[in-house]
Amino acid sequence: MKLLLNLLALGTATLVVGQKTTTNVPPAAKAHFAQHYPKAKAEEWQQGAKHFSIEFDLRGEGYKATYAADGKWVRTEHDIAKTEVPLAVTKALKASKYATWDLDDEEEHHTPEHPSVIKLKLESPTQKVELFYLPDGKLLKEELKNRKGT
Repeated sequence: MKLLLNLLALGTATLVVGQKTTTNVPPAAKAHFAQHYPKAKAEEWQQGAKHFSIEFDLRGEGYKATYAADGKWVRTEHDIAKTEVPLAVTKALKASKYATWDLDDEEEHHTPEHPSVIKLKLESPTQKVELFYLPDGKLLKEELKNRKGT
């Protein structure tokens, strides 16, 4: 039992490493959040090594907004269903070298540069990739990583 409690404590500590609750949020971040998400039900602000973030609910969906250390908005993201992925993105994926990989997660990101970016996370037995598409199917970025243990 003691071993189980120690493992649970270690797992919980691992989840929060690099992120801490803070009240020292840049005023520009607070102002942007209040202006753009006035009806959001927000949780506590978190501070990481480079960014501040806040998770919130809006219209029954979970979102996360991220801000730079100076308070400038970086992005807002939320999970979407496969059925919400634009058809052009689905077609682009099917025509790509990742067409046979397993689709693990779909998100929509909003950034200052792009009102909508679709992020797809895919896996093969040995690698993972994150693909960032515009809604018209144009690939913006590809981040390929080896899976742990391979």
